[in-house]
Amino acid sequence: MKNTFASHLATKASSTSPVAARHAALEAFGMDSADLLRDLGAILRDVAFREIMPRFRTLAASEVHSKATTEDPDDLVTLADHAAEATLLASLPALVSGSRAIGEEGTAADPSQLELLREDAPVWVVDPLDGTRNFASGRGPFGPMAALVHHGVVLAAGIFLALEDRLFLAARGQGAFVNGTRLRGGRRPGSRLVGTPNLRFAPRDHAAALVARIAEHDQVPPVMCAAHEYSEVAQGRKDYAVYFRLLPWDHAPGALIVREAGGVVRHPDGTEYDVFDGVKPTLVAPTEAIWHRACEELFGSR
Repeated sequence: MKNTFASHLATKASSTSPVAARHAALEAFGMDSADLLRDLGAILRDVAFREIMPRFRTLAASEVHSKATTEDPDDLVTLADHAAEATLLASLPALVSGSRAIGEEGTAADPSQLELLREDAPVWVVDPLDGTRNFASGRGPFGPMAALVHHGVVLAAGIFLALEDRLFLAARGQGAFVNGTRLRGGRRPGSRLVGTPNLRFAPRDHAAALVARIAEHDQVPPVMCAAHEYSEVAQGRKDYAVYFRLLPWDHAPGALIVREAGGVVRHPDGTEYDVFDGVKPTLVAPTEAIWHRACEELFGSR
């Protein structure tokens, strides 16, 4: 994997293109992108095989807990989430000098941790086990993911889909990769778009307006795992995904991977997804052209 990354990134580094210029943000922290992605991938794989997979289908009832909120009354957390998060929070800051780390579970207990994203140090944003409900039910997809964020800009990201043994990695301006092979993105849509509407957290007026329009498309039902859905778009396996609740650990990793594969993560008003966004309609697509078509068919006036 390292050789694939290294050869591609060496070519990029010798370029004077805007893409190479954007990479300066990584270089400012003394990071080599190939090494960073290699090490990030190794950590995600390791935590999956040490803390997550040994507990798959072996959890005791006492190891699964509700963390229900008014917004999400069915939310769960397991012993695997806590164990994986502890490992990731301890391991990731060593990859980038001066970086810090926050996780979904720790932030649920102390939301003020999100304020670290507004400080000067780069921050690892961690979802230790995306797809917890699937995991607790003994099915996939699920896996850990993480993103390195600095002043709201996602610099690097990784997703590991444990059951499928698929590792997605990306560095800003340097491309996205799956198991070491660069993702080329792209997709040729058919007469009907194929997409996944995640309307669970949509405001009622948005959901009502979208239901009829989505019915005109071929729908891929949500699988309660953003890691999987973003990776499907990044690989060009479907035309779009729609989201509303934008918790940074759910969306920052996938957003960078989709963008680096040539895709788009943008709101219907044309503004780009940002890690500081809250509840806002967001459309993810594998190409600019498909994004515009999907935006018109889903959100455009008629």
